[in-house]
Amino acid sequence: MTLEDVCREVVSLFREKIPNSHLEAILIISLALNKPKEYILAHQDLEISPEEIKRIEELSSKRISGIPYAYLKKEKEFFGLNFYIEEGVLIPRPETETIVEVVLQEGPFISGLDLFSGSGIIGLSILYYDACKRFLGVDISSKSIEIADINARRLGLSDRYRLIKADVRYISFDEEFDLIVANPPYLPNSVWDSLDLEVKNEPKEALLGGEDGLIFYPEIARLISENLVEGGLFAVEIGGDEQVDRVKEIFVSYNIRRINVKADLAGISRVIWGRKE
Repeated sequence: MTLEDVCREVVSLFREKIPNSHLEAILIISLALNKPKEYILAHQDLEISPEEIKRIEELSSKRISGIPYAYLKKEKEFFGLNFYIEEGVLIPRPETETIVEVVLQEGPFISGLDLFSGSGIIGLSILYYDACKRFLGVDISSKSIEIADINARRLGLSDRYRLIKADVRYISFDEEFDLIVANPPYLPNSVWDSLDLEVKNEPKEALLGGEDGLIFYPEIARLISENLVEGGLFAVEIGGDEQVDRVKEIFVSYNIRRINVKADLAGISRVIWGRKE
């Protein structure tokens, strides 16, 4: 069987089940053969071994079952960097890059706090581009702490990125920071049943933010109020235009009044940010 035959079969398998079925088929075959996409497209007459066909079938089956491609590849690009990812951690989204954009625009900083740090993409990207000297990442998930540590070591940033496992709702700090970033779970619980199967394969606790999606914002505001130095920057991701006013109200209730909103590339309100007075 040639690569062309395999491509045709995988595309047919994915059609009506996975968007962009042709591209997804090329990606799966590329992953199975450990070859770049360009190689797959340029060598359609290449004969494929039974072992390679079996590997392609295994990955295709997992993809159809709803497992995201990033989990199969164990890697996801974010802000020009490749991060290690595996099941059990939230997959980086392009819209989250908006936080990094704000920080690079407003920096540099000395000491950053990365709340809901996940795989470490926000804090580590900021460190990599020298917009902050050091970071403390906080997450309740042991798996996220493990993956963030792997990413810090892969990027050569372990000495500048500390990690602690803790629940943001109950944590307090003795130290102060001049930068606080956060990407909390912000989907209302009620939307879970309507989410795509792929999204449901990601950790539920990293997506859902309570009845209204806003359960964690008072705690973020508290930590900004308590631990961000005067003049320090905060940048917090939100779930879109419909959450702007309510999150602003929460922050104002903690005497955080200098608040800006930055949209992502889709034009959706994505980051609440400002300087502490």
